[in-house]
Amino acid sequence: MNAATEFDLGPLTWVKAEIDLALGRAEQALGEYQLGGDATRLKFCRTHIHQVYGALSIVGLDGVTQVTESLEALLLAIEEDRASDKSGRAVELAIADIHSYLDDLIAGEPNQPLRLLPAHTALAVARGLPMPNPTDLFYPDPALRPPKRKMPFVPLTGDALKALLKAERTRYQKGLLIWFKTPDQLATALQPMRLALANIEVTQEMPAARAFWWVAQGFLDTLPTAQPVDKAALQQIFSRIESQIRHLVNGSRNVAERLMRDVLYAVAQAPVGTSPMVDEVQSVFKLRDLIPTPAADQTTTPVQENALRRLREALASAEDFWNRVCNGNAGSMAGFAQQAKTCAQLTEEISQTDLKRLGQGFGAIANWLAEDASHHNDGAAMEVATAILLLQNAQENFRRLGTDFAQQVDLMVARLYACIAGRPVASDQGLPLLDEMSRRAQEKILLGQVGREIQNNLAQIEQALDSFFRSPEKTHDIAALDAPFKQVAGALSMLGHFTALADVKECSARIQRFAQADYQPAAEDFEIVAQQLSQLGFFVDALKNGETSYDAFLNRLQGASVALADDAEDDAPAPTLEVQLVQQKQETQALYEAFKEAPEDSRLRNELKQNLQSLQKDAELVADQGLGETAKTMLNALETGDAFEPDVSAAASSLTPQQLEAPQPSAATLELAKSSHEEIDAELLSIFLEEAHEVLGTIGEQLELLNANPADVEALTTIRRATHTLKGSGRMVGLTDLGNVGWAMEQTLNMWLTQEKALTPDLQKMIVDGHALFTRWVDALENGKADPDPSALVALADRLRGVEAEVPAPVPAAAIVEPVVAPVQVIELPVADVDDESPAMVFELIEPEEEVPVIEATVSEIVDLDDAHLSATAAALEDLLVGEDQPLHPESASELLRSTPEIAEISEPLLVAPPSPTLYDIFCEEARGHLHTLLDSYAELEANPGAATTFEMTRAAHTLGGIAATVGLMPLNHLAITLEHALLRRDNSGRPDSIEGLETVRQAIFTLESLFAALAQQQAPEEQTQLIGALNDIFHPEPEAVAPKAEPEVPATAEVISLPPRSATIDQPIAVAAQAILQLQDEFDEQLLPIFLEEAEEQLGELTAQLRNWRTTLNQDGAPRAIARLLHTFKGNARMAGAMNLGEMTHLLETRVEQALQAGAVTPPFIDEIENGCDLLAQGVERIRSGEPTEVVAEPNAEAAPEKTAIAVDMGAEKETEGGQQATLRVRADLLDRLVNEAGELSIARTRIEGEMRSFKTSLLDLTENVIRLRRQLREIEIQAEGQIQARVAHTPEGEAEFDPLELDRFTRFQELTRFMAESVNDVATVQQHLLKNLDDANAALIAQARLNRSLQQELMGVRMLPFSSQTERLYRIVRQTTKDVGKRANLEIKGGQVELDRSVLDKMLAPLEHMLRNAITHGIESREDRLAAGKSESGEITIALVQEGNEIILTMADNGRGLDRDRIRARAESAGLLAKGAAIEEARLFDFIFEPGFSTATELTQVSGRGVGMDVVKTEVAQLGGRIEILSEPGKGTTFRLYLPLTLAVTQTLLIRAATQLFAVPSTMIEQVMELKEKPLAALREKGEVEWQGQRYPFHYLPHLLGDAEAAPEAHRRYWVLLLRSGSQRVAIQVDELKGNREVVVKNVGTQLARVVGIAGATVLGDGAVVLILNPVALVAKVQATSGHAIAPAAVPMMMSTVPTVMVVDDSLTVRKITSRLLTREGYQVVLAKDGVDALEQLIEVMPDVVLSDVEMPRMDGFDLVRNIRADNRLKQLPVIMITSRTADKHRNYALEIGANHYLGKPYDEDELLRLIESYI
Repeated sequence: MNAATEFDLGPLTWVKAEIDLALGRAEQALGEYQLGGDATRLKFCRTHIHQVYGALSIVGLDGVTQVTESLEALLLAIEEDRASDKSGRAVELAIADIHSYLDDLIAGEPNQPLRLLPAHTALAVARGLPMPNPTDLFYPDPALRPPKRKMPFVPLTGDALKALLKAERTRYQKGLLIWFKTPDQLATALQPMRLALANIEVTQEMPAARAFWWVAQGFLDTLPTAQPVDKAALQQIFSRIESQIRHLVNGSRNVAERLMRDVLYAVAQAPVGTSPMVDEVQSVFKLRDLIPTPAADQTTTPVQENALRRLREALASAEDFWNRVCNGNAGSMAGFAQQAKTCAQLTEEISQTDLKRLGQGFGAIANWLAEDASHHNDGAAMEVATAILLLQNAQENFRRLGTDFAQQVDLMVARLYACIAGRPVASDQGLPLLDEMSRRAQEKILLGQVGREIQNNLAQIEQALDSFFRSPEKTHDIAALDAPFKQVAGALSMLGHFTALADVKECSARIQRFAQADYQPAAEDFEIVAQQLSQLGFFVDALKNGETSYDAFLNRLQGASVALADDAEDDAPAPTLEVQLVQQKQETQALYEAFKEAPEDSRLRNELKQNLQSLQKDAELVADQGLGETAKTMLNALETGDAFEPDVSAAASSLTPQQLEAPQPSAATLELAKSSHEEIDAELLSIFLEEAHEVLGTIGEQLELLNANPADVEALTTIRRATHTLKGSGRMVGLTDLGNVGWAMEQTLNMWLTQEKALTPDLQKMIVDGHALFTRWVDALENGKADPDPSALVALADRLRGVEAEVPAPVPAAAIVEPVVAPVQVIELPVADVDDESPAMVFELIEPEEEVPVIEATVSEIVDLDDAHLSATAAALEDLLVGEDQPLHPESASELLRSTPEIAEISEPLLVAPPSPTLYDIFCEEARGHLHTLLDSYAELEANPGAATTFEMTRAAHTLGGIAATVGLMPLNHLAITLEHALLRRDNSGRPDSIEGLETVRQAIFTLESLFAALAQQQAPEEQTQLIGALNDIFHPEPEAVAPKAEPEVPATAEVISLPPRSATIDQPIAVAAQAILQLQDEFDEQLLPIFLEEAEEQLGELTAQLRNWRTTLNQDGAPRAIARLLHTFKGNARMAGAMNLGEMTHLLETRVEQALQAGAVTPPFIDEIENGCDLLAQGVERIRSGEPTEVVAEPNAEAAPEKTAIAVDMGAEKETEGGQQATLRVRADLLDRLVNEAGELSIARTRIEGEMRSFKTSLLDLTENVIRLRRQLREIEIQAEGQIQARVAHTPEGEAEFDPLELDRFTRFQELTRFMAESVNDVATVQQHLLKNLDDANAALIAQARLNRSLQQELMGVRMLPFSSQTERLYRIVRQTTKDVGKRANLEIKGGQVELDRSVLDKMLAPLEHMLRNAITHGIESREDRLAAGKSESGEITIALVQEGNEIILTMADNGRGLDRDRIRARAESAGLLAKGAAIEEARLFDFIFEPGFSTATELTQVSGRGVGMDVVKTEVAQLGGRIEILSEPGKGTTFRLYLPLTLAVTQTLLIRAATQLFAVPSTMIEQVMELKEKPLAALREKGEVEWQGQRYPFHYLPHLLGDAEAAPEAHRRYWVLLLRSGSQRVAIQVDELKGNREVVVKNVGTQLARVVGIAGATVLGDGAVVLILNPVALVAKVQATSGHAIAPAAVPMMMSTVPTVMVVDDSLTVRKITSRLLTREGYQVVLAKDGVDALEQLIEVMPDVVLSDVEMPRMDGFDLVRNIRADNRLKQLPVIMITSRTADKHRNYALEIGANHYLGKPYDEDELLRLIESYI
């Protein structure tokens, strides 16, 4: 029992998941019972609740445990039909409350069991029990003590003490009697009672004994000011206190714990400030923390609790998906949107207004982000993260949401919708308490990360100690623990837990003593270390739950309490009265049973009577009414002689604690338990079998998920949790073997998850085998079969964890080699991802004590060539042999880096340790197979001596040598490897059919067989020096095959290479490719070759990157070490795939790097040599890929690799980042282009449909307007008809009137027709409404289709996009090759390589870039001498930088050379006739000459320059792509080329504009601002010639002028539009005549001719089929300036506006307006439409047309009134008006002319006549 503030969450955290699972299953079983009435489901429900009860009992949550116990009792009562009808509801609420309470504890709520009082009460009522007392759930800390007494203690003798206590009891009784007689005199009665208690307290020496009497005084202080209390309850407490005094008088110091809790509860209820005594008791016992404050918290319903739990899980998933999106995984956006939608739905279920608004806002921004990937930006990311944080905070603190939460939600929702609307959030709109929430979240993340790191290190320490504890002689593992201990200490120091840090250091020092030579293992030392590590692990777990003090944590863990009294006092509390009663009840029952056997024994009778009387009195003290009644019943029966009646026997049996009846197992289970598993409890076995089926089903489901996605960490975690459950449940029911299997699997899965390893086939096999094994095991338990054998599975799990299997040795060690005194270190090889079940190989490496010969063998020697994971295994083992953090010493470099074919000869005999029995058996089995291969292959050679050596034969020799080295049989290794080298040389030798050579091979094979046979007779193999020498002398090439002055050829045998001393510098460049490399026979493996080619591309890229690092850090060994490792891996992979020539070439490079490592110093020429070698490797790989023969020779002018015709398409939704493999599909590039084009055609078709829909909607709206007008006109007709009827009736004599005027026969046919027309109009309106609704539905479908189409286009475009860095290796190679050809030095630096370009753009630009690089090196970079003379560095610098701006890629290539030679360019241009001699020309135009065909400033023709082709190619390709080039050059400092390229050639966002009569599209990414201006501001801009905006200047132009139409003039409008455009550093302002809106268009190829036109970026097709050019106005301005030779002056813009005439058409008829508008538009007029006179007058305020065409009869205002208003306005009175109407009578014509109309035409009008009239007024 702990106080709320000191409750340790650690144990609860460990079992919380299991409790949640059991509660969930209980809820499910209860629901199934309520639906079907199946009693078995109710039994299962009770079983799961029993599990919860057991877990809570272990954790120590007494209050919750008591509620759970009551819940289990109610379920039993329901089973036995002893509960009320409302019991089911009580069970549901209780389960929900328990679940919620435990969640609150984990979330940081205090431990206040009283919050469960309503559920506890409901359970008691359902069981038919009395209302429970609140103190049933009130658990203060009994270990707390009152403060130290102020006066010294004066002890009393026994008699004096007893007399004093009697006197005080009498005093207390007097006060109690006063209250009994006069209840209203409570204050008077309390005085003697309090004095008695105070005097009793003085007599108690120890604080534990004083505690009750001190608290009781506080209780009395609460009564005078307390609220009215129940007199009966108060009387009971007073009486119990009196009984406690009686116990003390009788010499018993036992205090009733229940009485102490009742008194403390009463004190806890008292208000603050009741009395100093009460306040002190409340403070000492922390009573305020135990009482819930419902006023401060809002209550929650079970539905809300369930929704809150699901909301927590949904938020966690949403946060995870969002983190992936922010890390660049766009495929996770759909998952994030789905989780956000779930969060929004759950907030609605919770029904909290503010939380609901927040959830809706969160869902809205998620949907907005999912609609378009371009919506995602830093601002949106910040708002989403803030919303998630606020939602998580609200979920965790739902019951304590303060008044400021509504304000926070208001601000957050406003920010979210502002982000959706594209509005910036004001800087002052900060979110209250956001900093605090962020701090808590960051602390939580930090603690989680640090905790995981600490736990990982502790797991590593424990694993090493586990191995040491089992085999104390293995001290080598102890030495490696210093690093993890330092990491743990550093983490704890960073967190400020210095006490824990001291424990870590102490534990580390203790462990280091284990490794000392004189240390003798002691179990006590192991126990201490295990205890310390366990404490640290528990503490790290507790950190995540808010633990702050290591000391306090240890105190709670060890059961210590903080005493407030004097520390020197011996304060051992006496057992409570309840404990004493338990013993007394057991004695009483035993006496009763003995009395039943001897009823005449008076002594037993009297002793039984005394015990029953004592029980009856004590029952009142502990408030146990049932015990009192039982004792009274037995006493009465004892007096009356009925002591042996059945009811009395039952009463006596009830004295002992009754355990709740557990669910009864089935008969089959009982029989099984008795027959085959006697030690297994039958009930637990039944529970286990039920649970095991569920767990195995879960494992099966998760296995399917793992098969579909091997990188699914969640599935692996669930499987690990399931094995943990099987382990714990199995051990609980006594299935120890099953539990051990579960433990082995769990430990392996823990290691995999902790180290974040990728799923391997072996691990997957372990899971599958484990699932099958457990399934068979459960079946065996159910059917009484024998248990399956788990040894194979346990061995596999141990092997995956790196645990050595202990098996008996079949061969005595002494029979193989001499004994070795050095200890043996066992290293298990990493398990390869293969499907076979081959056991792991084990090395036994000698740890030399003095000088033990070193084994010169590396990993590649012991791995079979057909192992598809050679490189991974080799690299992993090398990491074990030489740690990453250890420097690579020169003397160890050779041993580490050399591969098998190049091992130096070992002249001295080597002492080896005996191989392990398991390894020896594996070796024997595998070696036997390879020997058979050698014998069979030699038989084929003997039959056909001229045949080529088979790859199987060479591989068998190689593998045999490797495995021999693995087990330490070095003589076998040396002979097999030498045989392999001879076989490799044979096919390229002068005489492969040499009799001497074949005979030597035969002898070597038979010698290997004899050595192997000798092993079976326990004879150690001997070195075959003579035979090895003979093998080295055979199969060499003819002498004339090697140039006489070439470097000495590399011997086929392995020999020790004499290296220069460490101080030497490797500065002699050696042409690696020029060495005499033996041409070997390539035998490609069809299955492994594609894998090798794919990996080779990545490895070559890493090689060049590491070479660049090495060049910048010549004196560090990190880069060469990485290069050596990469070369080693590349060599092994090449040989494994059958590329033997590449492998040999790589070996030479590896040797050179090895020499550099041993020499200790390198020079740039040496790195150049290695780079050239890597280039040759790349060319060799490309030849293999293209199917050419691979000769390892230098090709200085080799062209770059051919373009790829297929690209890899990622078929996964998300990128795998943690070791998972990515599925790819090869798709032809032309097919992909066609798919993108067809997706674009879909967009065009959709646009056309949208246009038709817009027209349809416009027509429907016009129809709506006409229907309204028609209805209004019909109503007027009806009114007129009604008036005519009334008038006719009025003139009819009264005598003739037979009917009412409104009766039917009075209606004429005219009135009937008006009624019919009204009905028809209503029908038309109904149809129109249906059409509008259908139109809206169609629009919604179009919007959805547009979203899908856009997603399709984006996904296809994502496939087309490639990072520029994917082609950088080609550029680096060009620079290296060119500098070598021209004898210069230059470095290439690429910035922005991660920028992605369209594949077609990137492919087309590679060749121009290569020309530019060659040109920069040849013409730009000076020679070494010139640079030094100019004060520059010896090596030139070339930089390529890429930046994306809008829909353009700006590629900048700059060098720091001499710059462009203006004089030489001018001279060459003049000599070529491109420029007149002496003519003035601007610098930009002069530089453009270098792009002319055949133009070159080179003085001589070389392989790399002088043809005048390169820059012409650059210009042509850039122009065809719709790009442009800028040149900046400064003499002596260098030249910069800036290329503007389109980002993609498929889809782009544009703004449609109209200039004069033509439509154009401008890329939206170029537009910085759209300005809408009136005439005066526009005139000012035109006069100034430029626009100033945000500090930038934009030259002003009218678009048609840039297109070559110098006579064009802007149209007259009320407002004008000016576009501010930017591309790179250039800006321009363009005036257009009309904006048509934004469109996403599909870019079409405009052909080679138009592609060369500067300023045309492409073309597109609109929905109506119109072809529109996509313009780049910035490039147009640059072109005009370049053509004219100077900038365009502002005067070039015409001052006069265009006189495009404007005609206003005023008519209420839609048909007339449309027909007239089309006619006038076709004739070149600008048309303004108005539907009546009022509309026309409103538009005339802003627009001044040249002519007005008006109808006469119109609603609101007719034509005559319109003319009168026009003529009455001074501004409009000269405006010509032509009236067009169907009223052609003279009186109407004359009236119109009279009021001011200029002409009067009738309908239908003559079009030619109308046009002539209009033209006369223009």
